[in-house]
Amino acid sequence: MRGLTWIIGRTDRDPVIKAVLYLTWLLLFVWISVHHAVWRDEVRAFSIALAGDNIVEMLRGLHGEGHPALWYLLLRGAHTIFPVREVLPVVSGLIAAAAMAVLLIRSPFRPWFLALILFSRFGLIEYAVIARNYGMSMLVMFVLAWLYPRWRDRGVTIGLLLALLCNTNVPSAMLAAAFLLFWLVELVGEEGLKWGPKYRLFVINAAIAALGALLCFATVFPTVHDAAVNPHPGGIGPGLVLQSLLAPALSFGDMIPVLIPDSPIAAAAFGIVMFAALLGLAAKPAALLSAGVALFGLELFFNIIYPSYYRHQALFLVYLIVMYWLVANGRGGEWRQPREAGQARRSSLDGLAIGSAALCLLVIMQVVSSARLASFELGPTYPYSRSRDLAELLRRERLTDAVIIANPDYFLEPLSYYLPNPTYLMREHRFGRVVMFKRDVRAELDLDDYLRDGHELQAATGRPVVILLQKRLDPNTRAFRILDVHYWHFNGTPEQVHRFLASTRRLARFQQSISFESYDVYLLNPAAKPGA
Repeated sequence: MRGLTWIIGRTDRDPVIKAVLYLTWLLLFVWISVHHAVWRDEVRAFSIALAGDNIVEMLRGLHGEGHPALWYLLLRGAHTIFPVREVLPVVSGLIAAAAMAVLLIRSPFRPWFLALILFSRFGLIEYAVIARNYGMSMLVMFVLAWLYPRWRDRGVTIGLLLALLCNTNVPSAMLAAAFLLFWLVELVGEEGLKWGPKYRLFVINAAIAALGALLCFATVFPTVHDAAVNPHPGGIGPGLVLQSLLAPALSFGDMIPVLIPDSPIAAAAFGIVMFAALLGLAAKPAALLSAGVALFGLELFFNIIYPSYYRHQALFLVYLIVMYWLVANGRGGEWRQPREAGQARRSSLDGLAIGSAALCLLVIMQVVSSARLASFELGPTYPYSRSRDLAELLRRERLTDAVIIANPDYFLEPLSYYLPNPTYLMREHRFGRVVMFKRDVRAELDLDDYLRDGHELQAATGRPVVILLQKRLDPNTRAFRILDVHYWHFNGTPEQVHRFLASTRRLARFQQSISFESYDVYLLNPAAKPGA
């Protein structure tokens, strides 16, 4: 594909360059991972994976969590073989390392473009260092791009891979459907509408993928977290749908580096780049249609149904790279040749060049974001989470037996990775490691609740009590009412602030973290004895 030659092509020196790139990526990944402080989403999945006496009980506890089971099964299996906490980053790292090996060895991209992917935010940090289920999507999609040309017309390999993709996370199930559309449109271009063996094989593989999607749906729904607030209480009208489709920045805004000022101009420019990246697929109808459907489908999903974060948004960029990969290998079908073939060919080449330039710009943005995050991870002042700092503080203060309570409750979740301290979930009135976002809990809490429950915990357990507060308090703090999450609130008056400060001793005030998991740490004074 002549319009893609500046990002696609091979030379005799490529194996050496790729080996150097892979080794550099691996060393940098290990270096950042050693410095990385895990945050709640990583440890929450780990805690759920290890819960229950057997896999059946674990799956029962997982039901409705919002994620399919594949990641949890991998973590539980790895921990059964190697019962140490380090299996969490190791499993994530092995998956990412396999994905990058497939990319480097099997993809048609030039080394400089491969380097952009390797050292992007998703390639180096989000789907590698941060141990979550999204890295599996990257691996499965790269393997799909590698195996599709060879296995499309034989066996059920592609169907099984798509079923696996459905069970990595919910947005990836939508991408699996988009890939089936790619396959179908390519078949129609080759075979017409006449039924034959290739269509029969497609239906079999599509059925396998559909079973994978059904398994994902059965694991995810109905959700056990019923406290979510409807993001569109006024209803979903044509205006909202149109706005979602025409403004990618609303759904994919985390892919814009924070160095670029937040403005309507920047958002519009980003939208133009996103749409322009589709032009690189213009010569292949199956790739263009599939990528377009994936983009518009995710825009609607993220902006109307479930708000997205970078980990969700970058999945589309990985899918777009896969589409370019397949197009470079001649896949994606052909348009009917018009009479003005020469003019159409020139227009197609222009579109390919514009599209590949836009794709490069999108990936370069992710490299900029990656450099910023890596500098934070490797520096001492701005970690991903303060969970590790808290564990070090508790060890230093000889409080490794203390009961920990917090506002918000979910800040307690990552602590179990570093220390076995009992954690008490205030809103649910129970000890636990995983917060359930439900309606039938204490929706309103104030500072006096923390003092009262803290003293009750002291009396019941005979242990010291440590309180974590995201809200910064001082003697001059005014009355506040904070939206904790969904419709839960945390409240305080000046009188309650004075009582709280008089009843506790502040041990530390941690500064910001990337994940916003930062707080003041207080040790609750022993309760006064009756008659004192």
